[in-house]
Amino acid sequence: MDHEFVRDIDGRCRANLSMGHEAFGFWLTDELGADVARCNELLKITARLLHGGDDHTVTGNAFCLHLDQEAATVNALELQFETQMEDNEAGLSYYDDELFAACGLDDFEQLLLAWREFISEQ
Repeated sequence: MDHEFVRDIDGRCRANLSMGHEAFGFWLTDELGADVARCNELLKITARLLHGGDDHTVTGNAFCLHLDQEAATVNALELQFETQMEDNEAGLSYYDDELFAACGLDDFEQLLLAWREFISEQ
């Protein structure tokens, strides 16, 4: 998972992730932010899961993070509606590539570690 962490002109931490993982960037930026304590809490949960712990879900303002023993998924809360195929008679599809992403739990742990290091820098 390629990523780039930057600080904007106001000093706010922002995460940009590679195509297919953009939702993790939005989740880091908007839901986790520069909260080192919360990042540490998620790292503890991730470590527990890697050793057989129970699934964990964190629902934020715009995104939901779900962690299990194998994977981390993040999806926008607005995706949690169902669409009937007959409602989409024109054959249109919803663009949601930036609203959902998944990766292995170990990759997610590495992303969190990198994010914690970045937000801890002054």
